[in-house]
Amino acid sequence: MEGASMAILNGLIRKMKGSAGQLTFKQVNGQTIVSEKVTAVANPRTDAQMQTRTKFTNIIQMYRGIRPLLNYGFEAKPKTLSDYNMFVKVNMQRTPIYLTKQAVAGGACIATAYQISQGSLPAIVLTGTGQNVKTDIRLGGESITSSTTVAQFSAAVVNNNADYRYGDQISFFLVKQLVNAETGIPYCQFSAAKVILDAANESTLADVTGGSTGFKAVDGNLGHSGSDGDCAYTWVHTRKADGKTLVSSQDLLVANSKESDYQGDNAYTLSKSSYGSSIESFLVPDGNATGATAGGDGDDDEGGGGGL
Repeated sequence: MEGASMAILNGLIRKMKGSAGQLTFKQVNGQTIVSEKVTAVANPRTDAQMQTRTKFTNIIQMYRGIRPLLNYGFEAKPKTLSDYNMFVKVNMQRTPIYLTKQAVAGGACIATAYQISQGSLPAIVLTGTGQNVKTDIRLGGESITSSTTVAQFSAAVVNNNADYRYGDQISFFLVKQLVNAETGIPYCQFSAAKVILDAANESTLADVTGGSTGFKAVDGNLGHSGSDGDCAYTWVHTRKADGKTLVSSQDLLVANSKESDYQGDNAYTLSKSSYGSSIESFLVPDGNATGATAGGDGDDDEGGGGGL
């Protein structure tokens, strides 16, 4: 048995079965055979494994921050999968963000274009880049001021958009990109604001949303206006129907100047080296040599067979 020792026991412990520490006992033909468990584990450092390992970390960091806001964010997930499983699954194929081991230990996180919800409601379409972006939620000429009530906002949305009805919720998610002034490590700050479309709610929209930059009028539509610095954000439409929460499928829109510093080959190389070098096969050629092929072309016949 490779990697383990084995012995046959007699005497008082000859009837033992099962495991004890690093030893496993089993009965064979009336005898007790004890073997030592194999404890050596291969270090997952092939290049493919390192690619997965290094891009996995930012996804986890982002989920940790946004998790309290994402309950029921994945409408049709299989019973065997959690919201965490779904978040990782849908984002593993996105453009990778590479963090070093040391940065992760310091709480690093980069705001990027991850998908945060998946469901059957029509997606909210975003137009524009940076800080001034509008959704496809029309307001019918209604402006949004400090005195605009939830009832007024709700009527504007329901009356001008066939996909919305009273009782629906519009949520705005904001991920701010910040940098620790002492360590230089980038981290994220997560927040969200929501409005339930209610024809009778006379509270001001500003009070309900905390003055969120995601509940502004932009070119006659609901949008984002104002400066949140480096960030990523989006809106999500949700509805309660037959005891189930329906959601729109949404990706974060990125306005983050620091994102590119953690993408690409250089960022990957830094991240990989922080975890230790990947293991390459000794027998696999790692170059593209040029010149004569094996056996030569006959020019070296003079001088005999040669040698190394």
